[in-house]
Amino acid sequence: MGSTGLTLADLPNIFIMIGALVALFVMLIILLRNMEVIGIVGEGREDAWGRAMHPPRLLMQRVHIPFTFKLKENEPLGYSGVSCVVSSTVRYWHACWWGAPVKGLHRTLWRPLPDILASTQLSFTASNPHDEKEMRLSTDEPLQLGAPPRNCYPLVVILARDQRDTAELRPDETVALVTVVHIKDEQCPLPSGILAQYLKQANGNLTCLKQLYVTGEAEEEYGVRAPLALCCVCAARPLSRALLPCRHACLCAGCLYKLDKCPICRSPITSYFCIRNDDEMELKPQTVFNRRLFNLFHYH
Repeated sequence: MGSTGLTLADLPNIFIMIGALVALFVMLIILLRNMEVIGIVGEGREDAWGRAMHPPRLLMQRVHIPFTFKLKENEPLGYSGVSCVVSSTVRYWHACWWGAPVKGLHRTLWRPLPDILASTQLSFTASNPHDEKEMRLSTDEPLQLGAPPRNCYPLVVILARDQRDTAELRPDETVALVTVVHIKDEQCPLPSGILAQYLKQANGNLTCLKQLYVTGEAEEEYGVRAPLALCCVCAARPLSRALLPCRHACLCAGCLYKLDKCPICRSPITSYFCIRNDDEMELKPQTVFNRRLFNLFHYH
């Protein structure tokens, strides 16, 4: 009678078949990955199975900041005087903190707004809402902060809402804008300017503001009526995406998914966020044509 079971003599053949299948599978994976790298499979950022490989989008929350603070351009900065421009849409208090200890500043900023306004280290002055207005900040005694790394900031400017207007604020409303200013001196030749800005919200959160680097010309500059700056790749659609971590706002939604590196600085795109909705007004064809002509003559 014949036997239908496997014998010991059949096991090597089975192992050989299993090994061959595993090797074939590994070779297939390696081949598909290589095809993906050299761009044979799909267009833009897609994997071997045609699935989109988009960078993750970060959901951002719009926050209204009632204050503006900026240093006046083309004005020298020194301990004898710092010229700045301030505006506010609400009643507020402002204070200057010269030689602010780094640790002491951050301990103060994490306190509730009433505690900040009551701080003995700060002397606040009340102001009503106003448009942009120049202010001159100075200290009677020049600071000796020593050589870097330093434990103190040369100047910190705090703009804080009047407490009478904070009772009905939403948790995400801004209650204070804090600006750290560096002043160049003989021991620290770093150029003078704003080192950092912090936003304090009614819920107690403290956020460090980061500047976006936006490409394109300003609205109606050089006689071209363009409500939105253009994508630096296609030059046909308004830019709407800011890239991270480089913070270059330079792409439209369509061009974003064709790139894996920032076209400005060539750093990898790890994520992005929207700076305007896709359904906003598009540029008219004639406007696009005019803007392309301007770019042609401006850069060549």
